[in-house]
Amino acid sequence: MRNGIKAAVHSGFQNIHVEGDNKTLIQALTDRIDVPWLIHTLVQDIKLYLQQCNNVIITHIFREGNHAADWVAKQGLSLRSTVVWNEVPHRDLMLILEADNLGRTLERRAS
Repeated sequence: MRNGIKAAVHSGFQNIHVEGDNKTLIQALTDRIDVPWLIHTLVQDIKLYLQQCNNVIITHIFREGNHAADWVAKQGLSLRSTVVWNEVPHRDLMLILEADNLGRTLERRAS
C-alpha cells in the first residue's frame, strides 16, 4: 500500500481513494484505533504521503471484493522494479476490472 500511494503521489495524483483488506491498517490510518507498534512506521509513512493530497478517502474492503488489488499485489511481488501503467493496464487486470464493473464478485468464504 505504501509503495502504491507513494507512486500515485509522485505521479501527481491529488485525489486518492485507498481501499485495503487489512482492517487493522485501515483503522490505524483513519485514526479509529491506536496504532500498533509493529506498523507504526508504515502508518506514519503512508500518512506523510497522503498529506500531500487534496482529497483522500480510505476504506476497508474484504479481499474477495478487491480482486483487482489482489491481482496487482501478487504481480508486484514478482517484479524486480517499479511498474507504473500510464495507459492501458495488463489484459488480465482489464478482465478483472470489467467483471467488477459488471457486478461479478467473489463470494466470501466463512472460516
